[in-house]
This record gives sequence, structure tokens and C-alpha cells, in this order.
Amino acid sequence: MQSSTEKPVHAFATALVAAAALVGFAVIFIVAGSFGSGARLFPRLLAIVGGISAAAVLIQSCLQVLAQRHGAVARGGDRNLNWQDIIISYLGPPVYAAMLYVLGFWIASILCLAGLLVLLGERRPWMIISITAGTLAAVYLMFEFSFSIRMPGGLLFNA
Repeated sequence: MQSSTEKPVHAFATALVAAAALVGFAVIFIVAGSFGSGARLFPRLLAIVGGISAAAVLIQSCLQVLAQRHGAVARGGDRNLNWQDIIISYLGPPVYAAMLYVLGFWIASILCLAGLLVLLGERRPWMIISITAGTLAAVYLMFEFSFSIRMPGGLLFNA
């Protein structure tokens, strides 16, 4: 039995989202080519990894659509994606990037990391607070304390 957050996603809808994501990653890869030589590697690497992921989901969804049309579901292939997977994989990163731009690294990271833990099913407040605080403390010690690299402040706090 599926919980209310695990509603099955139709394979055709998943294929459309994956195709849109694949196009988006291709655009990122192309646009990153105009960046400076030191700045083009990371966006292109992310575009390649994201594109491979989107292509895999697209292929899997298309195969599932074909199997449904032929009336046969492949052995072990009856596990549907759910909306939670789509939200975390395809909507989460752009939402985090927008929050990062507006709110800055620290606030965006607190909100998104805690939200991700809740989406993944964690319900104990002390665990959410501990993981969020521990992760961000490690980031602070590594970047700001050790390397003196300041995290971005965002539009609201750099004005």
C-alpha cells in the first residue's frame, strides 16, 4: 500500500519531465561554453551528470510506456516513480539555487537541508536539527575557517 506522498507517477508524465530536464541540461552545457576557462568546468560537469541521469529516467519511462501499451509489465519493472522522487530530483536543485541567490548560503542551506530531511521521512526534530547543524558546521569549518572562503550572502543580506 502506498502512502499519500507516494502516489504513482504515470510513465508518460515522467518521460515528459525527464525530456525537459535533458533539454535543460543540454542548454546549461552549451551556455557554460561561453564562461571563462576557469569557470566552465563545474557547470559542464553538472550538466553531464544531470543529463545522464535525465536520459536514464527518460529511457526507463519510455520503456515503461511501451510495456504498458503492449499490456505487459517487465519483471521487476512495476515499481513506479513517485512525486517525492520527482520533487527531490528535478525541482529541489532549482529551488535551492533561487533561495541561495536571494537568501544566501546559510539560510537557504538550513531551509533546504531540513526540508529534504522531512521529505525523506525524518520526523524527529532533534535529528533534523542535529544533521542540519552538523552539516553546516562542517561546511563552516572547512571553507570559512580553514580556507577563509566566505559563503555567498544573497541579495537580501548583501544590499
